[in-house]
Amino acid sequence: MRASSTPSRKRLPLAVAAAVATLTALWVLFAPGIRHVGVDAEGHALDGNLQSGMFVFNDHAQIGSEYWVALPPVSNTSKKPLMLLDAKITHVPKGLKVVEYRAVSAKDTEGHALIISTGGKHGMPDLAKLHDYAGQPIEVKSKTESDFYYSARVRVTGRVHENLTGCRFWYRQGSTKYHQDLGCTTEIRLGPHSRSRIE
Repeated sequence: MRASSTPSRKRLPLAVAAAVATLTALWVLFAPGIRHVGVDAEGHALDGNLQSGMFVFNDHAQIGSEYWVALPPVSNTSKKPLMLLDAKITHVPKGLKVVEYRAVSAKDTEGHALIISTGGKHGMPDLAKLHDYAGQPIEVKSKTESDFYYSARVRVTGRVHENLTGCRFWYRQGSTKYHQDLGCTTEIRLGPHSRSRIE
């Protein structure tokens, strides 16, 4: 009896440790406030449409100014619906800082505002006052383009020599979470007045 009871006592801590490890892994994957922790599958369902191949630019920026820079509006090219979860610009060069991301409806902006000043200047919409859909799943049906798009609020902090490039999207299809990179390029450069002030 002693010989048979000893292995049971040894196995119990291992079982408890395995259960704790499993719960810890689940907490890391699903705990609020922790995004994109864990391994996502590489996706291929999204298409960035025309904007993925466009070169968007503003060559009259001023230090301290802020702009809304749109990420490509995506289409679901697959045969199944999916849920957009998040998006970001993957390369932010020195001299620029992403302050926040928002997801807005193209209907509210009457199209896709590729790069506009913050504050609703020059008759353009003020994205900060529009409903923000970021942080909640956005459904994109099969073979359709999303009515929503992500936009980054970008602040100019100094001289800029490189472009904002690369856009990564996260989405869920069925029970699987994916990430997919799409092309996007936005050039922001200081105008003559700002350049002369720092030279």
